[in-house]
Amino acid sequence: MHNNIIIAAVLAFGFTACSGKPTNSSGSSFAMVEPIKIEQTYKTLKILDLDQMTDLLYEKANDYKRNNRVQALREGTMIAFSRPNEEVILDKIISIVRSPLEDADEWEGTVEQMVGQSVQTIKDENTSATDQVTASVVLENVLSEFKPLFVKQYQSGGFETTVIERIAASNLHFSKQAEQEKKLNQMKSGLTPSQLAQKLVEIKNKKLEELKEAEKKKKK
Repeated sequence: MHNNIIIAAVLAFGFTACSGKPTNSSGSSFAMVEPIKIEQTYKTLKILDLDQMTDLLYEKANDYKRNNRVQALREGTMIAFSRPNEEVILDKIISIVRSPLEDADEWEGTVEQMVGQSVQTIKDENTSATDQVTASVVLENVLSEFKPLFVKQYQSGGFETTVIERIAASNLHFSKQAEQEKKLNQMKSGLTPSQLAQKLVEIKNKKLEELKEAEKKKKK
């Protein structure tokens, strides 16, 4: 399943090559990248407090420093985004792994890969309900974190806009078991991440239409 996840993620999000550039059936190139290991589900992470989450991410950052293993930072990013963010802990800890990823020019690629894997996890019929819900938490946290810049990029576009629009286009559906698990855990939204992203895109498009109309009126 991991290979399918990575190939689909690469095709969807266009990663930079890590090891070679095989081509798909259409002839376009894509990179083969190592899957981000999913070490914990939202169930185990949601009971951890700020100090415990901070310790987890510093373990990954220290692994990177000792071994120059960028994958450790990617794993830390997945851990951070896999925790439900009701207490707004994500903003307080993400820089532990984001800063070294940005220094290594790996942040955007890490986000793309994480999002691609999460999309494929939800789409995979053989995925457990808990893994689907964890993937949903990841994507919902991405949407929440990226929304402020997405709003600022209404006219200019940018990385955050691209990610949100691709989540919107992913057309995700939960299994019945995953839907039930979300309800049992009293999770805020019954919508899928793609539906949440579509709402953001709709607001953006409406705003752009309003700006166009305002420009037309100015010219009259």
